[in-house]
This record gives sequence, C-alpha cells and structure tokens, in this order.
Amino acid sequence: MKLMLAGAFPPQEKGEATYLGSYACALRELDRHSIAIVSQYEDRPSVETWKGFTVHRCIRDRTKRPSYAQQSELVESVQAHRPDVLHLHYGPNQDYGGRIGEPLIGALNRIRALGVKTIISLHSTWLPADVMDSAPARRIPSALRPLAARYFWYVTRALRRACDELFCVVAGANSPMAAQFAAAYDITIEEELFGCDVAAEPMPALDDPLVFSFGFVRPEKGFKLLIAAFSRYVDSGGSGRLLIAGRPINDDDRHCAGAIGSAAAAAGKRVEFRSGFLPEEELHTLLKSASVLVLPYLRAVGPSAPMHMALGKGRPVIATAVGHNRAAGDAVTLVPARSSEAIADALLLLLRNPIASAQAAERARNGARVRA
Repeated sequence: MKLMLAGAFPPQEKGEATYLGSYACALRELDRHSIAIVSQYEDRPSVETWKGFTVHRCIRDRTKRPSYAQQSELVESVQAHRPDVLHLHYGPNQDYGGRIGEPLIGALNRIRALGVKTIISLHSTWLPADVMDSAPARRIPSALRPLAARYFWYVTRALRRACDELFCVVAGANSPMAAQFAAAYDITIEEELFGCDVAAEPMPALDDPLVFSFGFVRPEKGFKLLIAAFSRYVDSGGSGRLLIAGRPINDDDRHCAGAIGSAAAAAGKRVEFRSGFLPEEELHTLLKSASVLVLPYLRAVGPSAPMHMALGKGRPVIATAVGHNRAAGDAVTLVPARSSEAIADALLLLLRNPIASAQAAERARNGARVRA
C-alpha cells in the first residue's frame, strides 16, 4: 500500500509541522508501506530531504497570499504519486486558501473520484462559541458573528462529506472537546491521540528551578496571566525564574507580544520573554533544564504540542482545564483557567516539595508512555 501524507512538514515553523514529522517517523518504524510526503511552499516549489524523507513542497501556502482557487496542486500531486490513501493534516486556517481552507473541499471531491481513500486529521476543533469569539469574528459587527459560526458549520460538514474518515487529534482518550465538536456539527469523527516522543530526562535540582512556557504568541495563550502567577509565587517565597518563548504570527499577535514583553520587564530580572521561534535543538535543551512547563491557556481548540513535548521529556506540566487539556488529567496538573492564584499555588506545591515534584514527573512519564 502507498500512503501520501499532506500538510505542514518540518522545518516549517507551524504547529502541525512538528506533529506530522513525528507521525511520519513513527509510521516508518512501524510499517513497511511506501510513504510520499507533500507539503506547502512559500516562494517556489522544491524537493527537500528531512531525516531520510523526500519532501515534495508543491502546494502553495495561501497564508500570506489569500486565495479561493481550488487546491489543484494537491490533486496534481495525488495524480503524480498515485497513492492508495491520502492522509491530510488540516487546521482550519488559510494554509489551504480561503478563510479556513474551504478550497480543499473541491480538491478532495476530485481526489475521491480518482479512487483514492482520503483521511483527514483535524488539529483544531473550533466550537461555535470559539468561532464567534475568535479574532476573525471580531473583525465583523457583533450582530453578524452568528453568520460566521453558521459558515464554519457548513464548511465543516462539507469537509466531512468529502473525506472517508475524519480524525480529531486529541490530548487524551475520550476527549470531551471531541464529543462536543461532533455534537455541534452533527458529524461522526474518530479520535487520534497526539503522540509523544518518549525520551525522559533526569529532573534538574529544585534549588534554582526554571519555570518554562512556550508556543505561538496569541492572546488566548494566557502568557500575561502566567507572569502575574509567577509574581504571586515569588511573593509567597518561591525561587527560580520564568522563561516564556514564542513567535507572534500576525499584527494582533505582535501587539500581544509587546504587552507580554512589557509585563515581563515590569516583573523584574527573574522573568524573561523571548519573542521568536525556538530552534528544535535549543527547545529540547530548555525542556531538559526546566523543572515545570506551564500552559496558562485561556482557550485551547487543539491539543497542545508543548504539553506533549514536555511529557516526552518526563517534565511536570501545569495546564488550565480548558478545551483538549481536560483530557490530559492523567498526566498533568489541571488548574482553573484565568486564575493566577491557582497557577501560583500549583507552582508552590511542585517546586517547594521534592516528593510532589517527583510524583508529577512520574505521572508525566506514564502519560507519555500511554501516548507513545
């Protein structure tokens, strides 16, 4: 059987890229079937190699140059490689054109006519309330926001009809977010567990702990809240330092990054904010050095890649109980959202109590094994 994987692929600086790279490596270890990989390009088509894979960058990325043209490049790639199965990794965004990738639907219908089975792994599960509260919805009058939710409902159902299987990537089995998503759009989905690359590292000493948080900078990530929580932790006698690292994508994100930088500067020398994408090697070094990873999200429409990377390293994780995070309670410490006090209390428990820290690290390692 010949399998084609399509989606953002390393070294692209996108959330789905890291996941798809790990997924491809796992497939290669477990299966002897042929794998073809197609991905996006920004400037011009190219053929590259990554960890022994040949990557055909032949699909134009529509993120910076919006387009409602059908995804003819994807269809042409399928015709060129003749796979038995196309496994497309998709997040509702402009990567594939339009507002949320809706030009994919016509391409998938053409691919189905070629006799190719199509599977979609959905990396973001936006509920109607999330759509209305999102940045794109805020750019239209509030009275029209329900129309945005209705449009998303239509596109999601059309996408489901255009593929043979729709997988929802989740942070843990029986994710309440997945069930809510299926019910909201009246569709059937299967769960795909976000995998961990298990490479547990010894825990660092707690005499000068590093509290770490990273990811793409967006207002809903709650990084300013984390700075307030860390200040509470310090005021209660906590030691160590806080490092937040992340890259803003658009103008709204850059404004958010400026506010985070100002808050970090006001908090003192024990708080640092690095704006920019972390290279893979540096990221792994920081995860090894960290005593705890904190995910202070205000909303989480997809499973957290930082969470699963930290679990793979055997690092304790504190995460807010929102979205897909709720399905990771077996592996992480869940706290109420929007509560700097709750995060500070969790930091005090883990970083001033070696036994609690060791137990949290063991939970992380066990959670990673389940998700390997």
